[in-house]
Amino acid sequence: MDSGRSSKMADNSDDKKRKAQGPPESARPRGAKQGSASTKYTLGKARSVDVVGFVEARSFEINALQRSLENARSQGNTRAFQTLPRHLRRRAASHNVKRIPARLREKALSEMKKSAQTSKALAGTDRLTNAKKSSRYKRRRARSVRQEYETRQTGKRWLETHVWHAKRMRMKELWGAMIAETPNERSHRAAYRAAKEKTYIQDVSYFRTLELVGSEDAIVGLLCQLIPPNELTLAMKPYIGGARMAPLTLYCAGSYPLALLGPATALWEPISGAGQRKLWLRLHPANADAIKIELERMLDSIPDGNDRAIQIKDITCDLVSFELLGGQSTQMLAAVLSQTVDCADSEPSLLQTIRAIPSPAVLPESVVIALRIHDPRLEFPFKVNPERMVLSQDEQQQLQDVLLHWPANAAVLDGQRSDTGIWDRSE
Repeated sequence: MDSGRSSKMADNSDDKKRKAQGPPESARPRGAKQGSASTKYTLGKARSVDVVGFVEARSFEINALQRSLENARSQGNTRAFQTLPRHLRRRAASHNVKRIPARLREKALSEMKKSAQTSKALAGTDRLTNAKKSSRYKRRRARSVRQEYETRQTGKRWLETHVWHAKRMRMKELWGAMIAETPNERSHRAAYRAAKEKTYIQDVSYFRTLELVGSEDAIVGLLCQLIPPNELTLAMKPYIGGARMAPLTLYCAGSYPLALLGPATALWEPISGAGQRKLWLRLHPANADAIKIELERMLDSIPDGNDRAIQIKDITCDLVSFELLGGQSTQMLAAVLSQTVDCADSEPSLLQTIRAIPSPAVLPESVVIALRIHDPRLEFPFKVNPERMVLSQDEQQQLQDVLLHWPANAAVLDGQRSDTGIWDRSE
């Protein structure tokens, strides 16, 4: 019994030694040695690839694959709306051509015609899709946004900036126009800061503008009956040429100092060769109707003659006016307004000359500058230098000369009195 146990233990010890030593050399693959340097070298070389050489060797196959993809795209394997990138795809673009860019609409229409020919429901009809007939509400809607806005303005007038204000402020009907009443967000401090340091703009197109057309003497004689006797008349040299706006205080005829009508601002058309003159009266809408009625009553009381040849027109809807407040108002205007006629380098425009003034209060009071400009929307956005401009010695002298001796033809377009500009609305 002991000899048998000892023989089994010897056999087990021999098996363990064989397993530890591994397979015999005859069973190993040829040239494979355990832990040899040649095996490590072959494995490292197999795991590294020369990318440049690999791509150059297969450039022909890669180009052929790209050409085949482009050809498959152009052969109609995909619909027109499927060729758009993800961010340009729209819902229902497969049956609504207007949701596809214009460059692909022709292809989309041809695809819709082919699919309509093969459809049993659309066979023999002119329809391209199975879309149902629109409802009566949709058929009665305005065809354009402009038409819809015109319909909504019935009984009241929208300003040119109404849509912008309606998104940010509460609108209220005042004096026949929709005017912004209160902002939807807290902005009082920001508005005060802008008016004090930068620029604050307000749409004042709701102000009424009356145009008086007639001889110069007749217009002056008519308005002199409505102003105080000690007030500057419209016939004075600073105002008669149209270079400045004349502030007026109007009363009922022969009732001074009682029966006050309200303040007004008058502007003459620049003197031209024609015999008749034009005068604009800028009035607040609260007292505009009373002033217009008083003017018409005075015209009816004048006997037949040259003084009766005065026409009064309301041109409020023909003009758009803005009011700018703040120290950088002049800089903002110089940055936004770009004249159509480029001045020479030695003679810069008047607006570019006064752009560096610290405040609009430095300018002469109520001066008028006539400009013919490009559309500002074509050069948006604008940049205004927040810092005060540093002028050279020549520029400072030129600015000082302009402020001391304001040009007499500043209210005339390009220095030509024959060009009436905004005064001629027959175009």
